[in-house]
Amino acid sequence: MNLTLSEISKLMKQESPVFIVGGSRSGSSILYRVLQRHSSFKPYNSKEKTGVDLTESKVFYNSCIACYADNKKPLKYLLRNTDYYRKFLKQIRWIKLFQYCFFTEVLTSRIATNFNLLRPLIYKLTFNVILLQTFFYYAKQARGMKRIIEKSPLHVYRIPEIKATFPKTKFIHIYRHPLDVYSSYKQRLKVSLENGIEKSKLTWLMLSPKDFCELYTQRIQLVLREYHSNSCQFMLIRYEDFISKPELIIRQVCDFLDESYEEECIPENRNEYPEFAEEKMYPNLFGTIKKPTKKWQDYISEADAIFIEDSLSGVMNQLNYPRYTRITQKLSSAMLVAD
Repeated sequence: MNLTLSEISKLMKQESPVFIVGGSRSGSSILYRVLQRHSSFKPYNSKEKTGVDLTESKVFYNSCIACYADNKKPLKYLLRNTDYYRKFLKQIRWIKLFQYCFFTEVLTSRIATNFNLLRPLIYKLTFNVILLQTFFYYAKQARGMKRIIEKSPLHVYRIPEIKATFPKTKFIHIYRHPLDVYSSYKQRLKVSLENGIEKSKLTWLMLSPKDFCELYTQRIQLVLREYHSNSCQFMLIRYEDFISKPELIIRQVCDFLDESYEEECIPENRNEYPEFAEEKMYPNLFGTIKKPTKKWQDYISEADAIFIEDSLSGVMNQLNYPRYTRITQKLSSAMLVAD
């Protein structure tokens, strides 16, 4: 049965999709993979034997991405189902024309984001709400899942737009100690370069300590503001709790999502996905959930670590994170003794 755009919009407004909005290098991909083992989120139409797909569509970060036939992300999120993708493009062809004629990409991506109160309204007036409701309508069918789930750290900047599109959305943010996050950036960069990935594709990993602190603070403040204003739709997960007590945390996640807990969510085998090329490059992303074995000292200098913890002391206090470095305190004590 072919539905009209208005019928699709009415139907999708009743959906309660799940958006994992971060954080980067903090276990969001592992959480995404674990939840896809749940029967409600499993992409049953996946051609992979594993029935798992970690694609980030990123369509809310820039809705025009969904309409670009030469962009691989949206089609990949639809599990490369060209039939459903063509149906989507056919349905939104007049929206695409309207947006092209009135430069709505500039309005929604560059201008509207500076005026938080207007963002949901502008998103509706530029037909982005209907466009993305339609995208996920066909994505849900292409993936064969009962309930939409998507993961993208970038979507943390588009929470108002997501809520305008799906009023019943559930958000999850997983956070981690900043030194472990920054060392994970450094580790990922090292592994990627060793595996021949071009430097030009890895700029997102090349953060200076100062840039990292600004990014970490910005994202955490966005998340905490949203959580405190609307905790019934927003869940915070501490990475350290997730890896030490995975079953307990997944049970809590299922309760938050109004889903029954399923034992299959917790992977037992180390080499569960041997056919994934990423499994060799990033082994901690697949298989059993375990405590990390890497040490931040192997990737960050002591001076950088002190700078990061000094710069983020306020945020760390908000998140109840202890310092890993103590040099600043030792220096202070030494100065008092000297006096």
